[in-house]
Amino acid sequence: MNLVDRYIFKQLFNNSLLILIFIISVFCLAKSVQLIELMISRNLPFLIFFKLIMNSIPQIIPILFPIIISLSIFFVYSRMNNDKELIVLQSSCFSNIDLIKPTILYSLIIAIVCSFFSIYQTPESNKNFKLLLYTIKNDYSSSLLQEGVFNTIGKDFTIFIKESNNDGLKNIFIHDTRDNEKPSTLIAKKGKIINTGNSTKIFLEEGSQQFQSKEKKLSILYFDEYLLSISQNKTDNFFNRWKSPSERSMFELRNPNPDSLDDKYNLQAFKAEITVRYAIPINVVAFSMLIVCFLLSFKFDRVDNISKILKVFGLIIFLQVISITSSNLSIKFDGMHFINFLPSIFCLLCSCFIILKSKRLINGHK
Repeated sequence: MNLVDRYIFKQLFNNSLLILIFIISVFCLAKSVQLIELMISRNLPFLIFFKLIMNSIPQIIPILFPIIISLSIFFVYSRMNNDKELIVLQSSCFSNIDLIKPTILYSLIIAIVCSFFSIYQTPESNKNFKLLLYTIKNDYSSSLLQEGVFNTIGKDFTIFIKESNNDGLKNIFIHDTRDNEKPSTLIAKKGKIINTGNSTKIFLEEGSQQFQSKEKKLSILYFDEYLLSISQNKTDNFFNRWKSPSERSMFELRNPNPDSLDDKYNLQAFKAEITVRYAIPINVVAFSMLIVCFLLSFKFDRVDNISKILKVFGLIIFLQVISITSSNLSIKFDGMHFINFLPSIFCLLCSCFIILKSKRLINGHK
């Protein structure tokens, strides 16, 4: 790399970093608004909130990379054009092909980073995010049982607690529907949560259990002490559930479970997910190549041209729309998963067309 290449490369990196930080900051703010109610209602520590945010960020990074690098190229080359740097370079035996090279090299490096996120980190973060969210919503510790609210625990328990303090729980109401034909209601003056390695139990004192028999007769059983297990093998239930394509590894996508009907019905979605993960890094290179070719094809203007700015932003939006549309179509229609590569093919063809037809890209500005 010569001095000019290093200069352009550095400018692209600085702009990309600033844009990435800005977008991620906005995303974290928006995500925190969604999660803040859950944090407050469950009285969760900041560490859990931080983990949720950190696991949600990798989910958007691969989608952002093509947009970020396109904006970075636009800002860098527009500034160089306004500062007459492009004119000086083109007048110093630098062809526009030479000016494109650092952009392509930079986009290739970003594409490698994007591949890591799209193929490995994003599905892993998706899985961890859902696991953490599932654990929070199904955690049975006393700190997550709200006072004065009907707390739904799993599918079988509804728990109401009037007061909770260091001494335990006060005035407890529990509706148990594990047996649909014979639901029961437990009422106790006090109790406490007992957490063991594999189970969670509520120890109730001075209460009663009410249930209806098959003959619809109400029966009441009074007790001094009662131990109720509310464990539902939550971890096992989570890992045994059907996993969406976005949280599956490449191996799981290529090798669906032949005994699972859900997997059989979603084979096209699995194929589309595989191609999307490969297409996004390629889009990074293809988008950057088209944007830089498009920018260098403009004639020099002494003043800012609003139409030029609108054209570039319109092109970026258009490419993103094509990418999203291709992704949706690849899921809906059988055999259409390769359409995810359409945006990249379109960009490369347009770039070649501009290079071949524009003398400014071949010979430089004269």
